[in-house]
Amino acid sequence: MARAPKAEDGPENDTGLPRPSETSELFGHDDAEQVVLEAWTSGRMPHAWLITGPSGIGKSTFAYRIAKFVLSGGEPSGVAGLFAAESAPVTSLAVDPENRAARLVASNGHPDLRILRRTLNDRGVLSSVIRIEDVRAFIDRVRMRPSLDGWRVAIVDEAEKMNRSSENALLKVLEEPPRNTLILIVSNSLNAMLPTTRSRCRLLALSPLKDGVVRELLTRSEQVSDQGDIEILVRLSEGSIGRALDLAVAGGAVLYREIGSLLARMPQLDVEDLHTLSGKLARRPKEGEADSFITAASLILRWIDRSIRGASGIESVEQGAGRPEWARRIGIEEAFRRRTGFERLVRLESALNLDRKQVLLDGLNGLATGIGLDPSVAAE
Repeated sequence: MARAPKAEDGPENDTGLPRPSETSELFGHDDAEQVVLEAWTSGRMPHAWLITGPSGIGKSTFAYRIAKFVLSGGEPSGVAGLFAAESAPVTSLAVDPENRAARLVASNGHPDLRILRRTLNDRGVLSSVIRIEDVRAFIDRVRMRPSLDGWRVAIVDEAEKMNRSSENALLKVLEEPPRNTLILIVSNSLNAMLPTTRSRCRLLALSPLKDGVVRELLTRSEQVSDQGDIEILVRLSEGSIGRALDLAVAGGAVLYREIGSLLARMPQLDVEDLHTLSGKLARRPKEGEADSFITAASLILRWIDRSIRGASGIESVEQGAGRPEWARRIGIEEAFRRRTGFERLVRLESALNLDRKQVLLDGLNGLATGIGLDPSVAAE
């Protein structure tokens, strides 16, 4: 089984694509780039940007692109000069990868770049939150004098992972930022951020990537070669190359076909196929491996959601992605109830270490039977 890609811009990278700090290209966010560029060239650069949008669409890559531009002097191709702005107007944030500042940022070695992200805990496992002690150390480093003349840049990655104490600590540097300091806060969830944080930043909301961009990046990654699988992953990605790569290393295209084939027969389920698939997904992954059980659960929930939306007339549904007949047959309200029951079982598996095969058997039978699955019963 392939290993899952790292969430952070750390030393390891199994996606086949450059890490966010190494990437010199930007895909799908031209409008956002022009917003930042206009603020810079007009001399009205805010001290903090809050970069938001769905996970896996390139927000961290965009933040590092801004950092390279600012730390290289904010000139065309990163070349500073007295008359550079007059002779070659700045039209993008692109910086020559061979520029000294760009190389230092790519290696996470620039002395005036500060990064705040989740770190490993005492057990060597990536922490689930950004800890307050890391925030305080980050603020101390941000307040240090720049090592080089010019700006310093601070990036907060996965800012939604801060708890309230951590985020309140970060507010101190947002309220009184050091001179010539640019703070880039990257968050997968705008609503998870405190209103006080949002009010002290200029918001920059990035949109999901277009299918053509996801397709190109998937092809570049070499995680999947079959064109049919690529097209499935593009549809499932919902504009997120990160999600597409996660699905690729978890065998998402194959799982999608197997789950679609099984659920298409509801309310009847093939008992042999049901047991075979449930048994296949029951194995717990080794450390670093993609978890097929979690991937399958997300695909099943997606199938349910698409069936409900199709039955409601909200959108058309592609073949096998969640046939509206299932939700129409049992009713929209009942479909929502069964979805809740299935999701609750999956969460209980994670919390209580339940038998995964039995969870899938109970959950899928609950979707198919006429009785449905009562969430209160599932919790007992």
